[in-house]
Amino acid sequence: MNKTILAATTLTALLAGGAALAQSSDAERAAARANFQQSDANDDGELNASEFRAFIDANAEDDIGRAGMVRRFGAYDRAFSQVDGDSNGSITPAELAEARGD
Repeated sequence: MNKTILAATTLTALLAGGAALAQSSDAERAAARANFQQSDANDDGELNASEFRAFIDANAEDDIGRAGMVRRFGAYDRAFSQVDGDSNGSITPAELAEARGD
């Protein structure tokens, strides 16, 4: 499997249905919320592309969901565009929840 296909498959697993996060512990969900807040550098309640990258990296460091795979394959832009449901250039907590299947 080539790297692009593997990255797309990984990203789909991360976003579609949210099985990994649905099975995560309360501690992991709390850590992901804290990572969102810490990554929101301008404190506007949303993540732009660079803030989203920091969010993914923080989640990867905390071994949350499949963020490590997104980071490993450099699939930040692809993940961002798939999560940014309204294509306005920022990601809200609601868009993340929708991407996870919450």
